[in-house]
Amino acid sequence: MSCPNGYILAVEGLAKICIPNPNLYKRDDGVYEPSWAPVFYNPRMVENRDICVALLKTDSGDAAIVDPLAATGVRGIRIALEANLPKGVAIYMSDLSLAAIKIMEHNVKLNNLEEYITIVHADANELIYRLAKREGIALGYIDVDPFGSPAPFIHTAIDSVKRYGIVALTATDLAVLGGRYRVKLFRRYGVAGTKVLQSRDVAIRVLLSFVAKVAAIYDRYIEPLLSYAMSHYVRVYVRVYRGGMKASEILNNCLGALWSCTKCSYSYMHQIDGVVEKAIHCPVCGEKLEPIYPIWICPTANREYLEKLLKTANEMYWLRENSRKLLENIYRTSTLNTLSTRLTHIAKAIKTNVPSIQSVVDCLIQKGFIAAKSYTYSDGIATNASINEIIECVKSRTPKV
Repeated sequence: MSCPNGYILAVEGLAKICIPNPNLYKRDDGVYEPSWAPVFYNPRMVENRDICVALLKTDSGDAAIVDPLAATGVRGIRIALEANLPKGVAIYMSDLSLAAIKIMEHNVKLNNLEEYITIVHADANELIYRLAKREGIALGYIDVDPFGSPAPFIHTAIDSVKRYGIVALTATDLAVLGGRYRVKLFRRYGVAGTKVLQSRDVAIRVLLSFVAKVAAIYDRYIEPLLSYAMSHYVRVYVRVYRGGMKASEILNNCLGALWSCTKCSYSYMHQIDGVVEKAIHCPVCGEKLEPIYPIWICPTANREYLEKLLKTANEMYWLRENSRKLLENIYRTSTLNTLSTRLTHIAKAIKTNVPSIQSVVDCLIQKGFIAAKSYTYSDGIATNASINEIIECVKSRTPKV
């Protein structure tokens, strides 16, 4: 079965799919621009889909799966082929683009999955509500992977997923979530703040805070199972529970303020009691700390869940090594509810050379603390040690010139 004109055959995971020919949609610098193609397919998001499939192989349940922004259909097809779903679990894929529907249908036939996947030409929110509210279908997993912000789809997904179901969200508006555009950050996510040296770590917590607030509107609350920031996007998986009182408790305990130094990366989080404090200065360099609030201050992942997920991923030999490595890195820091401390900036603030990251990690572990390299920043560490202990290790492990 050949691909239509303008498409080429690609293999991702165990799936064969026809994707837009990347040679036809290159920028002046020779780089493929997926948003220019008639149907969106981004080869840089393979890890995203790898982890999705591994998660559903670990924890699929017996309720329906929905990919309402399916484009080429690669995610739903891979789920059907690789996740070892219980018999009878329905997969629904949709898109508003007719071109996407046509290539999706082609790809489903290419993989002989016509009896397992239902394709609908519909708006994403329309499809989710129709399935859950009008047709009464239990939705156990909803995957929202748009081009840009997932905000326009979060109400629908959270309100429609079944009790204990999972909602997965991808956000590629990393600059907004990370605080570069503070007006848009407040307008889109209801968070006040600015860009700091750990903007990727912040982006995860901004998105989770927004999801938690939306869930509370529907007397629901969330538990983050896995959250991460990678290259140009943020990805979160949350389990959704019901209960108005518990939703209020989560908002009180898990939405708080972050204070961060834009000069040396010192930071700390706390619950908000009344008015957010003002004019706090960094204990390392004296710079005024920047507040970001309200953001998610509870853990961003479930360590026990990650352990099971990582075991599953390691058994799936066809997944990319980078995908397994990413999960290992997230697991390594999952006991630490902190932001990255960036040693390049700490060393500059205390006027010393930058030691190797691993040497500082080893120093902190020898002192009895939990410490690991940050997966979001190459010069960062994640640790439960105080800033004074970190500085002591930086000084003691600094190479002599």
